[in-house]
Amino acid sequence: MRLHSLSLIDFPLIHQAFRLAFSDYLLPMQMDEEQLAAMLHRRGWRPELSIGAWRDGALVGLWLAGVHCDEAGPIGYCVATGVTPDARRQGLLQAMAAAVSRRLASRGIQRQQLEVISDNAAAMAAYLKLGFRPRRRLDCYRIEHALAVDAAPGWRCEAADRSQWPRWPLHSEPAVPNSRDSLERARPPLLLMTAKQNGDLLGYALYSAAGDVAELAVAPPHRRRGVARSLLAAVQRDTAAPALAISNLDADDDAGAGLLRSCGARLWLSQWEMRRP
Repeated sequence: MRLHSLSLIDFPLIHQAFRLAFSDYLLPMQMDEEQLAAMLHRRGWRPELSIGAWRDGALVGLWLAGVHCDEAGPIGYCVATGVTPDARRQGLLQAMAAAVSRRLASRGIQRQQLEVISDNAAAMAAYLKLGFRPRRRLDCYRIEHALAVDAAPGWRCEAADRSQWPRWPLHSEPAVPNSRDSLERARPPLLLMTAKQNGDLLGYALYSAAGDVAELAVAPPHRRRGVARSLLAAVQRDTAAPALAISNLDADDDAGAGLLRSCGARLWLSQWEMRRP
């Protein structure tokens, strides 16, 4: 078995190994090359910090790493890690983790972070063994029915140029995939929906054409009036997506969860955000 940086590896080979490693994953992860490249770019993937494992000339393991910055400084972020089914239980995860840690440490980065699906007991056990510890739970919701709203709510929801994204203060620290630097890197660029009344901005939603709502905010004086529901309904109409997805809501955000439940959202997945040390 040989470990090596992914910095000079052709992306189609990485994509092929990724698809095979995630072929039996709990969630569908069979992205094409363009989709995988977009996900990695958005999450800040750094090939020179990432490690691949080879056996008999085949790429059989991946630890795709990036760098995220929070208030305490840079932190190594595991975008994704996987081992092909025929190469598991051979210590590859531990070996790749150690190699990535050395690369991060050489750049002065000691902390690391990742997310793991709460129902994935095997992955959770593996990351605990590597020294990661649960930090908080992140919940993912779906709205799969058309939202009914007041026909004349007193404000107007309309699409706006994303350059007008207000970036209001957030209720809680966003998960890395929802962090503002990640949202800035999204390709294609995210869309912006605003709610205004007499020229005043009441709230906004940042979302993708596929119906993924990345950020939803309402000004404090206008909360509990239906503004957020109107924004979500406007996003539904604009995207015509079969469902709206709101991912990685901090489980302690009772107000956010209450809003989504009032809109009939279904909690369909939870993840644990884990950190080391």
